[in-house]
Amino acid sequence: MTPAAPGFDLYAWSTPRDVDASTAEALVRGWLDAGADPAAAPFDATTDIGWFYRELSDEWPDLDAATDAQPVRSRVPIVLATTEQPPARIVALRLPADRPQAVLESVFELALKYDLVLYDPHRGTVVRPDDVMAAHASATFWPRGAIRAAVVGGLGAVVAVVAWSLGIPLVSGLVALVGAFLFVMAVVTFVHEGRVAWRRRGSDESRS
Repeated sequence: MTPAAPGFDLYAWSTPRDVDASTAEALVRGWLDAGADPAAAPFDATTDIGWFYRELSDEWPDLDAATDAQPVRSRVPIVLATTEQPPARIVALRLPADRPQAVLESVFELALKYDLVLYDPHRGTVVRPDDVMAAHASATFWPRGAIRAAVVGGLGAVVAVVAWSLGIPLVSGLVALVGAFLFVMAVVTFVHEGRVAWRRRGSDESRS
């Protein structure tokens, strides 16, 4: 466990998630003022933080970080690991001056993988990588994403109809189920993205 000090560039935690910048600042500042003991950070202890720090420190072993995470090292690849990482509350990071962007990209990718909250005290911003990626996917859905969804949905419908028509016991039922699932997911995607686009359009019109 490494005690924290003021001046960290980024803080990562799992929950609470529904916080704005002022709430995040108050939580972090209160924690720092109370001595900055990572084990006493005002965030829930989860294995996601443990895994986040394990992977980040594997990639950047000289990273300047304060955390209550105590990674369990193993020669087994992460994807094959069966031993859980101990729960932890927080990882506070100082980005190295010589490669801040590279480390930041790793932090973002791992925070996305483990569905974490990132707080940047210098910019006063709270970032939820999963929300950022969802917003990006919606913003770039039309027209390429829509075309792909239409193709997948159309193929799913064709596969379902053909498989059902062949009437091969069990196999036809399973293939038809997969095709129907692809079709339904395409429809759900179009409905969701259509609603997002409609709300975005209404928001733009209200601002103008």
